[in-house]
Amino acid sequence: MLETIEPISRNRLTDNERRFLIESGSFTADELADAAASVDRGSLQLQSVEAWLVNLLATLSMDSVIDFLGRDEASVRRAVTDGNLYAVEISDQLRFPVWQFNFGSPSNLLPGLAEVIAVIVPRWDWRSSACFMATPQSDLFGEGRKTPAQWLREGGDVNDVQEIVEASDWS
Repeated sequence: MLETIEPISRNRLTDNERRFLIESGSFTADELADAAASVDRGSLQLQSVEAWLVNLLATLSMDSVIDFLGRDEASVRRAVTDGNLYAVEISDQLRFPVWQFNFGSPSNLLPGLAEVIAVIVPRWDWRSSACFMATPQSDLFGEGRKTPAQWLREGGDVNDVQEIVEASDWS
């Protein structure tokens, strides 16, 4: 991942673009200079690496999933192939985003997981899926806004989550 990060673009704002940003109130001259200096120091690349690492840390290894689910490796791989478990390959190893697991369920899996996998996999990569499952949604409201993972863990209807994902096609 680190080797694929694009170098900093040295394309600078034109004088007209700089003037517009300041006159529109989006930035003061000092804020715009600070932002340019931050970009020059590599802040965008650092944020990209940080986001990737945070998402990677929110995954489990095959061995951890085998232990947690009480299954063998072949059964776990079959669940992935059948769309009943979500995995992503990172450095030639399967990793399993933690949002799909549920200690309170007899299967230790999020209720409605197969249905969620079926709608997110064709649309989003694993990082976007993890961010979605961890972000409170205005359409999932119980005692406060809920993340899709919370919603499903607390018995919410999987169709509500599917509708939010499908609505993103029109955004």
